[in-house]
Amino acid sequence: MLLAGVSLMSAGCKKESGDGPSSGKDAVARIWVHDDKGAPIEGVSVLIFDEKGYERFEKDRNTQPADRTKTRSDGKVEYRLPYATWLKQGNRFVTFVIYEKRDMDNYRIWAIGRTIVPGKKEQIEFTIESSGPTEEPAETPQGMQFDMYDENHGRTLFGEALYLDAEHRFAGADRYSLVDAGPTTGVDAIGALRLDGFTDRIAAQPRHGYFICKDISLQEFPSGKWALSVAAEYIRAYIPERLYKDQTPVGVRIYYTLHKPEEHGLPQWKQRYKVSLAGERSLVIDLQGIQGSREFAARKSQTLEFIEEAGQVTVQIIDPNAARGNSYPFYIRSGTYYTEVSIEMTD
Repeated sequence: MLLAGVSLMSAGCKKESGDGPSSGKDAVARIWVHDDKGAPIEGVSVLIFDEKGYERFEKDRNTQPADRTKTRSDGKVEYRLPYATWLKQGNRFVTFVIYEKRDMDNYRIWAIGRTIVPGKKEQIEFTIESSGPTEEPAETPQGMQFDMYDENHGRTLFGEALYLDAEHRFAGADRYSLVDAGPTTGVDAIGALRLDGFTDRIAAQPRHGYFICKDISLQEFPSGKWALSVAAEYIRAYIPERLYKDQTPVGVRIYYTLHKPEEHGLPQWKQRYKVSLAGERSLVIDLQGIQGSREFAARKSQTLEFIEEAGQVTVQIIDPNAARGNSYPFYIRSGTYYTEVSIEMTD
């Protein structure tokens, strides 16, 4: 699956001295919350999630955190992560979340993740944009918010691998590929999945939309076209702006949503069809629900033949060594999606 959750990671930690945690093993998160003008925000609840908890939160926003804390009048709070509770098994990836909810369809989320190391301190800084009841135009970006800093300013990770290089290009790290969907106004305006020209390194441009797919979920067909597994997920992402520090660009802000393949009409992933060895050794699959271009490919060559006609495809076993118990996996592509199914030989 594409995403077990979005995460950020600090590139490294500086050695603390003098005022380190008293236990020598506890860790401390120094959290600061301020608005876009730098003014501190008092009384903001910060939710603390462990790895599994944040994965659940991404799917269900009612998920309870492992703990929570609240900012003081100066917008700051120090949250201690006890060694015995959090760090006994070693380093932990912890996500700090601010969840501003007005109703089920109107909310904002800020999430910052860090690899927490025993005896170390981490700086967690949130910038909360001011907004009022009349300050949310229709083109306001929707989805989860994520602040992504480049490799020279923290190298935060998206999906535990995707990062922003020094030239502000998305880098897939041999795990993710991206498509620039072009200029747009937000996540919802990006449209249906496209895989044309996907690459593992692409410029991160403000006011552009992107499709992000996990490499392992992509399959190339004999025609040269690529498709995404119907069992996978993909991300639509939108960059409203760059992030700056002292007038120097240090990253980008992302809004993103997670999606499953839709309206493909393909058979269920890993569906198995049974064919009798004593019969014609063929299978007919109805294609009436499949829209757009179609393509078929056997996992093993010289074992299957595909004959498409009148809204259906006949899959013929041509393996001269066909025998009871043999399995013949094959792929069916519909536009940008594909499924894998198989034929099993019976008596």
